[in-house]
Amino acid sequence: MKPSSSAAPSPHRQLNLHNITITFLLLSSVKYLLIPSYFSTDFDVHRNWLAITHHLPLNQWYFDDVDGGTVHTLDYPPLFAFFEWGLSNNFVTEKLLESGWLDERCLALLPDDDNEPSDRCIRFHRCTVILSDVMLFLGAYLASRAFSDVKKSNGRRQSNNGEVEWISFLLIVTNPGLIMLDNVHFQYNGVLLGILLCSIAFIIRGSQRIVQYSNDGMGITITSHQCWELAGAATFSALLAMKHLYLTLAPLYLFYLFGHHCFDWSRHKTTDGSTNVHTHFQWTRFLVLGVVTLVCFGGPFVPFLIQSGPKEQMQQMLKRLFPFGRGLVHDYWAANVWALYLSASRVATFVFRKAPLPSSVRSLVDSFSFIPFPEPQPATVALALLLMFAPVMALSYMLGIKSLNGDKRDVSVKLGEFFIHAVVFSSFSGFMLGYHVHEKAIMTAILPLTLLAPTSRENARLFIRTCMFGIFGLLPLLFRPEELLMKVALYVMWMSLAIYSLEITVFKGGKEDMILATLDKIAIGILTCILAFMEIVHPIFFMPSGRLEFLPLMATSVVCAVGLFVCWIQSGIEVMEVFLRY
Repeated sequence: MKPSSSAAPSPHRQLNLHNITITFLLLSSVKYLLIPSYFSTDFDVHRNWLAITHHLPLNQWYFDDVDGGTVHTLDYPPLFAFFEWGLSNNFVTEKLLESGWLDERCLALLPDDDNEPSDRCIRFHRCTVILSDVMLFLGAYLASRAFSDVKKSNGRRQSNNGEVEWISFLLIVTNPGLIMLDNVHFQYNGVLLGILLCSIAFIIRGSQRIVQYSNDGMGITITSHQCWELAGAATFSALLAMKHLYLTLAPLYLFYLFGHHCFDWSRHKTTDGSTNVHTHFQWTRFLVLGVVTLVCFGGPFVPFLIQSGPKEQMQQMLKRLFPFGRGLVHDYWAANVWALYLSASRVATFVFRKAPLPSSVRSLVDSFSFIPFPEPQPATVALALLLMFAPVMALSYMLGIKSLNGDKRDVSVKLGEFFIHAVVFSSFSGFMLGYHVHEKAIMTAILPLTLLAPTSRENARLFIRTCMFGIFGLLPLLFRPEELLMKVALYVMWMSLAIYSLEITVFKGGKEDMILATLDKIAIGILTCILAFMEIVHPIFFMPSGRLEFLPLMATSVVCAVGLFVCWIQSGIEVMEVFLRY
């Protein structure tokens, strides 16, 4: 018998300092045990970035490539470069180097054919990732608490609010996708996503409004929590200066803050007793918002602009940040629309070659270059993205303006819920349609969606399905047999935890209300077959002869792309439904 969500939450399921500390220590211990596991060339990338920022003057950071001896050049925005500088130039690192515990080669500029790290070097870098997850914990705490507090302050207090906070927080910080990406594959996604969650938390708190009455009691002025919204804008601007992947969220932030932050309104009674509502554009707020955004985003670029040849510095930086020459997709296809497009192109090419077609038909097809399908250019991809962002941009602005009337009691709840849904959809759109997208980009949709998962059955189902396909799409990154048991165990255990905890929170009773619908169970069966083929059948029967080498990755990408495409559409529907319920 399932427990009711209305039962008083246990102290062990509350978001408090004790539980957060215990969770951090336990997770850090697990991550420390993963230090000897496989790491990708991303480890060499970040090791070289530490070496660049440790040894070279700032004006050479984006120009250095060790005379062409390495491909691991700095290609993140400047604030992330300063983050790497902080890791390589601090008291602890210097002491480790002086004591001899950390070898000099660990932070040396090395060519790719002679950059094998020592065990202590690996341990040092792994520990920087573990410690930097403090930002992920901070973001998860602030976002989970902010969404819950907004609901409480607007008359929507529930007996399981504390439990909802805890489940959201726990599912974020224990996400197996982040563990596989950061603590095995080796990256710093936890830092970036933690900053994003902080920004979302500030925007949610900024959705609350203070009502001020005029002395005569006839006029009402609504003043936004401007400081929270400015903090959200500042945090997001800093995030863009760390990783340009989040540029896909910039239109949403721009239009939401323009509508909700830069306008105010007043209501006055006329002589005939009617009420007039006046909307006012606040130039002061607009200018302050612009200055805060410019300072936080542009500040990290200033040290490069004051170097000799600032134009060359910017040109080189942009060349590194937007390498369009790498092609539409990554070597390992992310599970998005372009994976489906290229798969269809390969199938069409195969059929075209094998089919007994007349020579005239073959010549006609060849002349128009229909097969293989033409590769979309960056401008085409950018236009497709803009078309997907346009409705969310318009709705964000309209909802910000509508919220100014202040008539509804749960304005801030719906604003906060809409903004999170809009972040999820925009992140989804960037992943599904972006140019040369990496598989890790799906995490930008999954983590904000975690905040909504415990709030309704529809959100819980969307979350489970997105994680089911999105995280499964990350499994091929850990391709060694040694990591097979670990990655499958992480995936299965966490998915089971997510389903069980969400059933407890949003359970309504009745078999038809279970989170996993029949189609979900079928999808689990399909993914199980894909995993078996990828890890057992293909290595035994196909790999020895070198046949169909790309088939496991292609099958994984295509199946996950189909599942994520459905989730993407559902996410867009949720955005519209939240707007219409306003």
